Amino acid sequence: MASALLPSLITENPDAVIVIRYEDRDGESLPALEALTTALQSHSMPIHDRLVVRDGMWRSLDCHNPLCCPEKGSPVPEPADVPGVISEFVGQGVSPHPDRESLARRVEPGPQAAAVAGLIRSWKEASEGPVVPRAELFSAWPRILEPDGPDITVEDAALAAMSLLDIEIRDALVAWLCPGTLPLDMLGKGVLSLLSGLESGGCVVGTDPASTGANCGVPDRLIGLCAMLPDDVAAPALSLLASYIW
Repeated sequence: MASALLPSLITENPDAVIVIRYEDRDGESLPALEALTTALQSHSMPIHDRLVVRDGMWRSLDCHNPLCCPEKGSPVPEPADVPGVISEFVGQGVSPHPDRESLARRVEPGPQAAAVAGLIRSWKEASEGPVVPRAELFSAWPRILEPDGPDITVEDAALAAMSLLDIEIRDALVAWLCPGTLPLDMLGKGVLSLLSGLESGGCVVGTDPASTGANCGVPDRLIGLCAMLPDDVAAPALSLLASYIW
């Protein structure tokens, strides 16, 4: 876990890091905390504080001032008591799912998955060479990634699913939507030319809820796409969604 987290932190080059560990049982998250602490220290990355959250309470492992960090911990604030800016983000549609299962339910194959599967099958049966040209496969993505665009069509979902079977296209979309994960200059010229048809890169969360809400309509579009795909072609799209949400 520590080795997976570290590259993103190094890329962001933060002034300091706050490590927060959540656990259901006392001490169960300690191995992960120690591994991440060691990894951060090995890269001379300052750790501002380390917190543990359990049973509705949080406490600092590094602050021993009872005035601000009582030994027994402090209550996690109720949602209604958090700063007002959080409400602004929620009002713009930017909020976490209540749990992983709720997201999993949204990406299960829906009623259009059979139609998408049938269209992909018909394209393959009608062609002896490459099923659809690369540029045509990619042409669906500007429409899919438009937050306020119309509903994704069966044809666009099929094109997107087939485009993601091309590893270069899949990686290019991850690089475009998730800045910092893969440098664009590592991509081939051919796939870079395809990206020029997209309006902008990923969802960069700032302090302006309105602009963030507009940018972050993309997850719902990707979730909608995943729900239109049959299981046998859904893995690349789910991977793209996972990278984006992460």
